[in-house]
Amino acid sequence: MRPRFRSAGRHPPSGYSFNHINLGDSTEKLMAQFGGPFHVGPSGLEKTDLGTYHPWPFSFEVQADRVTSIRINDPTVQ
Repeated sequence: MRPRFRSAGRHPPSGYSFNHINLGDSTEKLMAQFGGPFHVGPSGLEKTDLGTYHPWPFSFEVQADRVTSIRINDPTVQ
């Protein structure tokens, strides 16, 4: 299992963001910062999409046009 950071929920913990993206931010802000994801699919949560940016090791879950999860994997750990 790869070590990773994941921040999730409707209310962001203080002090956690990723490249100026916080939980609860709009998909408009996300797209302005990163562009469109390279792949979008179901996240496994109801009415939630998972956008990935492979080969970069981060992804975002989005529900109702709001960021609900930020995941950052460590690709150097197998």
